[in-house]
Amino acid sequence: MPSAVSPSSAPRRMVDSSRSQAMASMPIDPRRLRATVRLSMAAIVVRDGVRRPRAQARVRWCGWGRMLRSSSARILPTVTSADRTADISNRLIVVTTVVATVGCVYPGFLIGAVTVQVRNEFGVSAATYGWAMGTYFLAATFASILGGRLVQRVGPRRQLIGCLITTMAAQGLIAAIGQSFGVIVALLAVCGVVNAANQTAVNLALTRARLPRLGLAIALKQSGMPTAAMISGATVPLLALTLGWRSAFVLGVGIAGAALVLVLRVIEPGGVETLRTAKPVSTRRALYWSMIGGAFLSFSAGGLTSWLVASGVDAGLGEGMSGWLLSIGAAFGVGVRLFWGLRMDAMRSLPYSMAALMAGVGAFGMLGLAPRITALHVVVTFLAFGAGWSWPVFTNFGIMRANGDAAGAASGVTQMGIYLGVFLGPLLTGWTIDEFGYSWMWAVVATCMAIGAAITYAVRKEFA
Repeated sequence: MPSAVSPSSAPRRMVDSSRSQAMASMPIDPRRLRATVRLSMAAIVVRDGVRRPRAQARVRWCGWGRMLRSSSARILPTVTSADRTADISNRLIVVTTVVATVGCVYPGFLIGAVTVQVRNEFGVSAATYGWAMGTYFLAATFASILGGRLVQRVGPRRQLIGCLITTMAAQGLIAAIGQSFGVIVALLAVCGVVNAANQTAVNLALTRARLPRLGLAIALKQSGMPTAAMISGATVPLLALTLGWRSAFVLGVGIAGAALVLVLRVIEPGGVETLRTAKPVSTRRALYWSMIGGAFLSFSAGGLTSWLVASGVDAGLGEGMSGWLLSIGAAFGVGVRLFWGLRMDAMRSLPYSMAALMAGVGAFGMLGLAPRITALHVVVTFLAFGAGWSWPVFTNFGIMRANGDAAGAASGVTQMGIYLGVFLGPLLTGWTIDEFGYSWMWAVVATCMAIGAAITYAVRKEFA
C-alpha cells in the first residue's frame, strides 16, 4: 500500500535529527535546562490535545529527549561508592563530636537548671550556689590550655575516651553519693576538667577530618552546648520534679555512654606524630585578645543559662514553665546556629565580625530580661538565645580554619577565656541577685555582652 506520509516528512526528520545533534553538543546551563523541561512538557500536552504521563511525553518528543538526556549526563557528576562511604564517614564524625560535646558539658548546665531543687534541699544562698556552679568552669579554666597541649600529644581519640569515661563516673557518683553540698561541688570540678579537655579534642578531631563543609560541622558541634541546655531544662519538669534532681545526672551518664560508643567506632587512631609538631598559626597577641573578648561574652552567656529558670520564677512563671522556657529557648538557639552554619563556608564576612554583630544583638535581648514582666521575659528569651548564643560558631570557625592541625592548642588558649567568663558569671551574678535583685543582674550581663562584642570586633582581621 502507498505510504500515508507526505513526501516532505523525510527531509523534515533529517533536519530535526541534525538540529538535535547540534543542540546536544552545546554546553547547557542547568537553570535553562530545568526551564526547558517544564516548558516542553506543557507544549506537548497542548499540541497533542490529550493528557499523557510525563515519561510517555518525553518519549514522544524524540529529538529534545535525546538532547536532554545527553545534557543531564554531562551536568550531573558521577557519585561512586567511595564518595558515598566518605560522606557517611564525615557525617558520623560530626554526630560523634556533637554527642561527645553534649555528654561532657551537660553537668555544667544541669546544675543551673535544678537550682531551685538543690538550693531547697541544702539551704544555700544564691551567692553560695553561684560558687558551686562556677567551680565547674573554674576547673575548666585551668585545664583548658593543658588539655589543648595534651591532645596534640595523645590524639583526639584517646583524649575523648578518657574524658567520657571520667564524666560518666563523676555524674554517677553525684547521683549515688551526692548527699552533701561539698561532695557535689568537688565532683562538678572533675566534670569541668573533663569538659575542657573534651572540647579541645573535639575541635582537633573536626579539623583532622578535612571536612568539605567545616563551617557547618562547627555549627553542629557548637549546637551541642545549647542542646545540653535544652535537655537540662527539660529534665526539670520530667525528672527533677517527679523522680528527684539526682535522676537527671543518671541521664547524663547515659548520654556520655552513648558518646563513648560512637568514639570507639568512628574516630580513628593514629597520626599523632604530625600533631606533635604542629604549631598555631595565629599570634599569641591575637589568641589572648580573643580569650579576653570570649571571657566577657561567656560571662553573659553563663548568666543566661544559670539564672533564666530562677529569674522566670521571680518574674511570675511556674517552676515547670520556667524549665520549659530554658529548653525551648535553647532549642531556638540551636536552630539559629545551624542556620548560620549552612551559610558560613560561603560567607564573605569575617567570622569575628559576624560574632560581634550577634553578640551586640544578644545584649539587647538580655537587657530585655531586666523588667519583671512575665510576657516580656518569655519573648526576649528567644532573642537572647538566638543572638547571644550564636557568636561561638563564628569565633570557633575563625580559630579552627586559621590553625589547622594545631587547632587543639589554639582553641585551648581561647577556651580558657570562655571558661573564666562562665566561672565568674554565676558567681558575680549570684552576688548581684542577693544584693540588688534580678533586674540589676540582667543589666550587668547585657553590659558585659556589649563589651565582649566590641573586643571581638577589634580583632576581627586577625582571624580572617
